[in-house]
Amino acid sequence: MNESKIAMTERLRREGRWDEATIFKDDALRDFRSKGMRRDEASEAAWEAMEQAYPPIAAVAETADMQAEVATDTRIQGLNEIPAGWPTLPANATLQAEVSWVQANRLRCVRETSDCVVVDLSRALSPAPSYATLGWLETSIKTYSKFVDVAAKATASQDGEAAEIRREVFAIADIRKILEEMRQG
Repeated sequence: MNESKIAMTERLRREGRWDEATIFKDDALRDFRSKGMRRDEASEAAWEAMEQAYPPIAAVAETADMQAEVATDTRIQGLNEIPAGWPTLPANATLQAEVSWVQANRLRCVRETSDCVVVDLSRALSPAPSYATLGWLETSIKTYSKFVDVAAKATASQDGEAAEIRREVFAIADIRKILEEMRQG
């Protein structure tokens, strides 16, 4: 691991991603254990998987910037033309919200011509959740492969949330069963 567990925990908390990263790590731990790993080995492997799945946000942004510079010099028009009906956008939103918005609106808003790419944000289904979302839209235009990687990671965390909800539903059912047994006994 490049980062200590304590440093990674603190970083993920600062970035507001600790809860989703913990779910990811717990799911990975269960997966490794089901494959026959000892508990300590599975724990280390789960922490390493979490570190890989949740790199520092600045590192993700730097990688995207470097890839954008290397990519073909695509001229993009209209990306900075925020529709008048949109509210004031915050700087950032959750990665899931930003990536989901780009996935839902890219085909509606982006039109490629022979010499440039034209973005018409007024065609979006809804306002972007943040200014950072427009950066992800730009990344999806300039370096689509990078955007696909980020989208896959964001979707993986959605799967983790679904698993957490399932666990909570089962836990609630267990509590109800215990309460019913107590009431009858």
